[in-house]
Amino acid sequence: RGTVQPAASFNDDGDAQVLRKAMKGLGTDEGAIIEVVTQRSNAQRQQILKAYKAHYGRDLMADLKSELSGSLAKLILGLMLTPAQYDAKQLRKAVEGAGTDESVLIEIMATRNNQEIAAINTAYQEAYHKSLEDDLSSDTSGHFKRILVSL
Repeated sequence: RGTVQPAASFNDDGDAQVLRKAMKGLGTDEGAIIEVVTQRSNAQRQQILKAYKAHYGRDLMADLKSELSGSLAKLILGLMLTPAQYDAKQLRKAVEGAGTDESVLIEIMATRNNQEIAAINTAYQEAYHKSLEDDLSSDTSGHFKRILVSL
């Protein structure tokens, strides 16, 4: 069971306002961003993304990306993704460029159920406009390829 539980007094509009205030003007209140993002469940963070867009007409992910940098940016942006989007991103990184990070492929594909893998496939297609199966097939071979594709 995860350690991040849904916030009891959750208000997506209020959280969106806190995040906007933290990024508006000179400087960035990283503490406020950390406080909101780390104290909400993933489902609540997805609601905040929608509320931010509805309230400000802006993409929260793009604003966070422009305001944060380094390890903090990677962490916060990763937390703002759905689990399927995060897995799709990690799979893409594992097959991109020279060489394949087979340990990442194994860790993700062998530990997810069919429903989760279907969601990852959808997220991968939406993000990269390519089929996960095609990318896995072109980057692997032999029995390993057959196992990954069958998963």
